[in-house]
Amino acid sequence: MLNRRVLLVRSIMIGLRWLLRLPAPVLRVLSGRPVVVDGQQPVLSARVLMQVSRFAPFDAPHRNGSLARARTELNLAGALAGAGICPGVRTRDSSWPGPGGPLPLRRYEPAGVPAPGPALVYFHGGGFVLGSLDTHEGACRLLAEEAGVRVVSIGYRLAPEHPFPAAASDAVAAFAFVHGHAAEFGIDPARLAVGGDSSGGNLAAVVAHAAARGELPRPAFSLLLTPATDALGASESHRRFGSGFRLDRDEWAWYRDQYLRDPASYPDPRASVLYDESLDGLPPTYVATCGFDLLRDEGEAYAARLASAGVPVVRRRHEGQLHGFANRVGVDPDAHAAMLHAAGVLRAGLALSPGPRE
Repeated sequence: MLNRRVLLVRSIMIGLRWLLRLPAPVLRVLSGRPVVVDGQQPVLSARVLMQVSRFAPFDAPHRNGSLARARTELNLAGALAGAGICPGVRTRDSSWPGPGGPLPLRRYEPAGVPAPGPALVYFHGGGFVLGSLDTHEGACRLLAEEAGVRVVSIGYRLAPEHPFPAAASDAVAAFAFVHGHAAEFGIDPARLAVGGDSSGGNLAAVVAHAAARGELPRPAFSLLLTPATDALGASESHRRFGSGFRLDRDEWAWYRDQYLRDPASYPDPRASVLYDESLDGLPPTYVATCGFDLLRDEGEAYAARLASAGVPVVRRRHEGQLHGFANRVGVDPDAHAAMLHAAGVLRAGLALSPGPRE
């Protein structure tokens, strides 16, 4: 049974890579009639993904009955999606001493990066339940190569085995660990950024807020890709894109329930940075959202709050994209383009940070 499902995942990913490189007229036929919301429609690659997701077993962990299987399948899918991305980037696996015990860590180093030089601590997405260093291999490789930075991808404790605030505590401790070992990693601590996507974007923002409160050194920059900022989930985009756009509201609610056991913790700033009353001292921030994503409005509301508080913010809505472009960079040309934009912003943001210049 396991071998059959592994073959299914491989077949889906290989087929998806092939499909998304077909000519646009062919994709229009395969993707069917487009969905239009407020005069906008998903890009062709997103329309194909919406069709393929019906057959992807790892896209519905809340329904398939086996969390372990969902994790295994998503890890495989992510590794296949990232295969071949920026092969010149060197990697090294190790561990870091998390609050609950050792956790995995992977370093990415592009050719020619100075030492000490700029770097990014990255937290993978996956709803606080799924995801790993492998699912975001392609994203980290691309960011390292295109932004010209070292990337330190962090493993953290997952729910439901480790509910809130375990992941938040791990994220804060991980950034402090990397900053404290900057010389060992070849990092200039004055040019150390924090970033992540989806739930990882939440954790990156939690790190920035903890630093602003003086709990750890301040990141030079925050890179937030489709971040989860509001566990209440009451925004308009939750209603508009709650079904049929790859991340459904029932799946989102299942992730939330695994991580946040007590509804009283939903507005806790360590779970919902949107509700942190103090925004003083936050670093310059990039917030990317997607037009057909139920997390869209909360990400944009967070960016608007930062801008109103005087925090330097770059905002970008990828109008026709679906949630989760960070771990599709190896198969989806539109996701690849979105990540290239993020890498460019990261490169510019860290170039403007204080620190020695080569």
